[in-house]
Amino acid sequence: METGCAICGKLTLYSDLQKLKDLDLDLNCLIGIGVTQKERTSSNDPITDLGGPVIDEELDSICKTCYKSVSKGKVPLMSLANGKWLGKVPEVLKSLTFAEQLLIARIRHNRCIIKVSSGMHKMKANAISFANPMPKIYDTLPPPIDELDDVLAFIYTGPCKPTNSDLERTPLLVRRKKVSAALEWLKLNHLDYLDLNISYDNLEKYPENGPPCVIEYRES
Repeated sequence: METGCAICGKLTLYSDLQKLKDLDLDLNCLIGIGVTQKERTSSNDPITDLGGPVIDEELDSICKTCYKSVSKGKVPLMSLANGKWLGKVPEVLKSLTFAEQLLIARIRHNRCIIKVSSGMHKMKANAISFANPMPKIYDTLPPPIDELDDVLAFIYTGPCKPTNSDLERTPLLVRRKKVSAALEWLKLNHLDYLDLNISYDNLEKYPENGPPCVIEYRES
């Protein structure tokens, strides 16, 4: 059995972990300025650290490697405090579909073909990605809907054309409220999104509860 180390987050065998509460460790070496950030809900909220040692509060053990460093007052190389802290994934980012993730990405590295095969009782989806010769960086998101046809293709195979219910089960579903909520959270809380321009005009041109690109149907 494995669980994560509170200091570095690495999955580690229980036998190689020690409970922090059983150790007399000084964790002050794990206090880092500018490493963490409290979640902001408004642009008026200041950017502040969480405070205290940079550890995963949901975990209660330390691995042998981290213990060796912390016991000497040193910051472990792979520790969260050594610039590797990400924080908890917020709810607004957890449930995004593949297409919604494309719409909030500031850098476009590749193009993708998605093939969804529908049977009697289930769907199967496969994706093939092709690297772009030059990654594209977006200052405005979501991108214009016309650009999606250049980077995303959707092939649907099945005994009949997909219904709205079928499309809602595919990874290419786009829900405008989900996309806007994700972008607004990122602009407030992610360093690389602070200067992002959110285009609600672009967003309104995307279909609600549908794929953002042309569907090619192939009967099977």
